[in-house]
Amino acid sequence: MHGNGTEWIEEGLPTPTYHEHINIGYMIAYALDGYFGTTQGTQYLNDIIARFLITFRECKPTRISSSSLSFEARRSSSSTPYGTYFNKIYKLKELQALKSMSNNKLPRATADKFEDFTFWAIKFHCEDLIKEQGVVSAAQLIQFALDNFEGKEHSTLKAKCRSVWNYYEQRDWSIPVPYKRKCTEEQYMATRQENMNKVNQNRIIKNRNKIKAVLDDIFLQDDIKFKNGKYRVGKIAELTNLTRQSVSKYLKEMDLV
Repeated sequence: MHGNGTEWIEEGLPTPTYHEHINIGYMIAYALDGYFGTTQGTQYLNDIIARFLITFRECKPTRISSSSLSFEARRSSSSTPYGTYFNKIYKLKELQALKSMSNNKLPRATADKFEDFTFWAIKFHCEDLIKEQGVVSAAQLIQFALDNFEGKEHSTLKAKCRSVWNYYEQRDWSIPVPYKRKCTEEQYMATRQENMNKVNQNRIIKNRNKIKAVLDDIFLQDDIKFKNGKYRVGKIAELTNLTRQSVSKYLKEMDLV
């Protein structure tokens, strides 16, 4: 890495496990506690590496001497002819200060998203800021999230803030207008009742046709009639998959009982 050897301190990162100065910069390495043999683990590790590259991409070449190594980096460490080791293995959460990868794509709306109260709190706060000042900075959203959700992972909160910020930034800081019904409440209820009547009428016609098909089937006559010629309501209900009450009602309407 290019730089003067103190960039990791300025970025709020912990002391590197390995630190070595070279002619135009330095090298750092972190020992991570975790298993990265799975596909998901490998993807997570690649994400961490990418975030390192983003965090330090602004570093410029600077010629330095090994004497500029900070006291914090030398404390509780051991030196070699090549560099300095710090006896520490880090958990991934200890590297939360790394910058997140930029993401200009909008997240998919899933069922989980609508149950994410943290996300919606950030979103509603962003809308309040838009109404007050027009354009909102990502820093304002991040500060709001950090102040109000202390128990959450910082990287997760920043990702939610970035998602909300991207959404409104791509819409030129306009708040979508909620859907408004184009008809009156009376018109809506009348249309709804009309549709329900149509559904009920179609169901009646369908059930009548099912019963009529069974009554007209010459191969079922012995099954659906008693010896005295009366219809067996229970058998017809079984063949049509209707209730006994429905079959009796339709038979009466057709003057068959």
